[in-house]
Amino acid sequence: MREPIKDRNRLEHILEAIDRILNSTQNMSLDELDNNSIVFYGIIKSIEIIGEAAYHLTKAFRDSHPETPWDSIMRMRHVLVHDYYRINADEVRFVIEDNLRPLRDQVNDYLTNTNWSEWIESEKVVNESVVHKNLVQTAKRMKQDGMDIDLISRYTGLCKEDIETL
Repeated sequence: MREPIKDRNRLEHILEAIDRILNSTQNMSLDELDNNSIVFYGIIKSIEIIGEAAYHLTKAFRDSHPETPWDSIMRMRHVLVHDYYRINADEVRFVIEDNLRPLRDQVNDYLTNTNWSEWIESEKVVNESVVHKNLVQTAKRMKQDGMDIDLISRYTGLCKEDIETL
């Protein structure tokens, strides 16, 4: 099976995106932010990355940290990607000013205080990986449609033994 990106890596992606935003806006006035479309849309992309990384955290990890508004973070990403024409600069500034630092503190805390070797070995976490779950569902449909196991393995990255047991 292809190695899934684990929760720790997704949290690191969130932290990197937050730091990228905070560093880019550190000495920038709100007017400068509004008038610099390249920086503004770079911030939008970084917020999208935060939402995408949150989406790909395992459900077990998100459920074990309910103090973080994971659903809101993922919805924000959805709006930025699919309803891009509704992006409101004031809301983006609100996220930067009021939401990113507390989220950064939480994510940093998770990275520092989680026993990662124990977490990674948790079978529940690996099996609940969103990407893994989607790949398994896709492989099941492909197998039901009569597709060759070698091709299914090539397209999904799942090992042949796992596909045979579906």
